[in-house]
Amino acid sequence: MKTGLISLGLLTSILLTGCDEGAKSEDWYKAHNKERKSKYEECRKEPNPRGTEDCRNAIDADVHAGQFTKSPEKGW
Repeated sequence: MKTGLISLGLLTSILLTGCDEGAKSEDWYKAHNKERKSKYEECRKEPNPRGTEDCRNAIDADVHAGQFTKSPEKGW
């Protein structure tokens, strides 16, 4: 019984971690500007822009590469 539960838990964790198998890394997106911009625009159109690992990496690479618009200065 215990081995069955352990096997089921292990199988579940393997299936869940394999969902974003084709995701590119943040470093890959930093090195490929054209693909990063394309993926960034694609992800911005979705209801949850950071919903997938690929989108998170593209957005993070865009921010870390300095490709974002700075907010205007506040005059408080």
